[in-house]
Amino acid sequence: MKKKSILFLCLIDLASFMSCSDKSGAEFEVSLEGQLVKTDANKGKWPKWMFGDNLCARDREWNVYAGKLTRTEWQKAEKVFACGHGLNEFGDMNLSQGGDGALYGIDCYMEDNMVYRNKLIALTKIQHPDNLAAIKNPDNWEKYDLSKMPPFELCGDRFVILSDSTILTVGTPLDDMHHIFSILNFKKQTVTPLDYWPNDSTPEVLNDEKLMVYTKGSGIKGNGKDRFLYWDDSGKFAFIFTIDGTKMNILNHIYSDRLPIAKTPPLERIHCCADNDRIYLLYKHSNSKGEIMEEFDMKDPFPWGNTVEVYDWDGVKQRVIHLDRLGQEIMLSKDSKTLYLYSGYPQDGSDPYIYSYDLSSL
Repeated sequence: MKKKSILFLCLIDLASFMSCSDKSGAEFEVSLEGQLVKTDANKGKWPKWMFGDNLCARDREWNVYAGKLTRTEWQKAEKVFACGHGLNEFGDMNLSQGGDGALYGIDCYMEDNMVYRNKLIALTKIQHPDNLAAIKNPDNWEKYDLSKMPPFELCGDRFVILSDSTILTVGTPLDDMHHIFSILNFKKQTVTPLDYWPNDSTPEVLNDEKLMVYTKGSGIKGNGKDRFLYWDDSGKFAFIFTIDGTKMNILNHIYSDRLPIAKTPPLERIHCCADNDRIYLLYKHSNSKGEIMEEFDMKDPFPWGNTVEVYDWDGVKQRVIHLDRLGQEIMLSKDSKTLYLYSGYPQDGSDPYIYSYDLSSL
């Protein structure tokens, strides 16, 4: 009789455990419905960065605009940086925000819509970027000349502010092509490459084709402390790392697929955004119709996705979010309570759409 009672209690405990596991699994994976953000006031402008609650975008002439983004509306954006060669004009402008809240912009030489990433012009620092009038006012621009920098290929369009004089970026000195990351001292105009080169199927290959696979379209983010995230949308490749002098320590590979050194792009790719607590990774493997891509199609070449994986800065997966819409890139609001999903490369020439998702209940 005692054996039967013990067996009965064990079955109850097992059922209870399975019930708790099922509940935990349900909470681990969630589905969210999005709200279409009204963008009518900004036709012809393409989202690129988000700082605070301001969404920065480019137009077809490479001018940079900024306007407040809410869950329901992208308010009319103002031109903050004009593209050109005149006074107070810029070439290809890439932006980042420092831990001090200041906005930083690297200006690369540009002519006839051709960007020369190895010709850096200047770095501009702007205080109080939440105020659009302050961004536009040249009196608030603290500029550092970069024209005497050693020849340097700035491959990525994102960078991280490390200090009041240094930045971490994706790029390499032209005479030292077997590096992916570099630290630029914009006050001393020096470049220090970090000792990382991908250990893939062709570690001996040091050519510029392989360099571009691992740098073009790549991204880099920091957690405001000592950890950094690198990802590349040439495939499924992302890792968390720290820096010790010129040495890189990879803490965790979130994705470690070998990127193909080939002409045919991969069918699966990623895009990331992050705050100081979480990393959000959009997994893309569908075409614009929502069909899983079985082969590369030149008419519909850019993968779309609606699955977002959430990690902490140790690289431990925290949650999977299923969105009800497909997109190509993601952004976070300043308070990290809203995730924005948007289309980055519409093939029909139409303006991109943006959907907002409420994360506050998660």
